[in-house]
Amino acid sequence: MSPDIIIPTDGSECAEKAFDVGFGLAEKLGATVHAVAVGNVKLAEISSIGGGGPRTKEDVTEIAAEWADDLVEAAEARGLEATAVVRTGDPAAEIAAYAADLDAEMIVMGTAGRSGFKRRILGSVADEVLRTAPVPVLTVRPDGQVDAA
Repeated sequence: MSPDIIIPTDGSECAEKAFDVGFGLAEKLGATVHAVAVGNVKLAEISSIGGGGPRTKEDVTEIAAEWADDLVEAAEARGLEATAVVRTGDPAAEIAAYAADLDAEMIVMGTAGRSGFKRRILGSVADEVLRTAPVPVLTVRPDGQVDAA
């Protein structure tokens, strides 16, 4: 059985920075890539009270499915085995739960690189995954620098 590497995506440039690092590790390990995208229900809740265009739980999940499919296509273009995983809920919690369910070898994810006040106000999915995931987490900063925890 091949190892499993989870690469979460939210469709952002930060997430895309992690693709190459994750793909490189998957190639070296002969691992399957699990493209995890989460329909963030908080975004649906915010838009319903005037924070943006109308988004339902189904809308955010459909957008997440597109992100996962794009990541699978990129992995397959590199000759990797890949599967799309779409969940709905809190992104950090869903990513950590999937890692536990799968018993994955690691998570490779992008981070926006916020710190201090911005991180406290805006939160950080990567930070929460680092604290709660049951497997090692490798983060890739916007400048491509890699950190492991």
